[in-house]
Amino acid sequence: MSPKRKNTVEVLERRRLMIDAVIKFVKKHPKATADGHVKGLDGGKNGLSFPDYALIVPYWNGGDIVLRLLKSGEDWLNNLTSDESEKLERLVSDDVSDVSDAELQKLLEGMYREANPDAEEDE
Repeated sequence: MSPKRKNTVEVLERRRLMIDAVIKFVKKHPKATADGHVKGLDGGKNGLSFPDYALIVPYWNGGDIVLRLLKSGEDWLNNLTSDESEKLERLVSDDVSDVSDAELQKLLEGMYREANPDAEEDE
């Protein structure tokens, strides 16, 4: 196999492994991921998006795949001043692959409340 073709195959296999990791994660956490949907990302990746507050993104980590939980969406920025938005730390967790369903729900609910502080008043 030519080096170029070998590289193409390796890239496609790595993408497949990342998609498989997201599928496994959704199957492991059906309740917590029920509101999530697949979102196409830069670089041909696919992540799991929770509209306006969270994003779970697969990353290749030296042969292993980690699923990072990130703050995402306009709700975060709408509730911050311009100085705060520049300092917004998007990373919530380096890897949520092995968290329990209850722990994942707790993280997502906390992120939702932080991004939407008025949501509890509306309910």
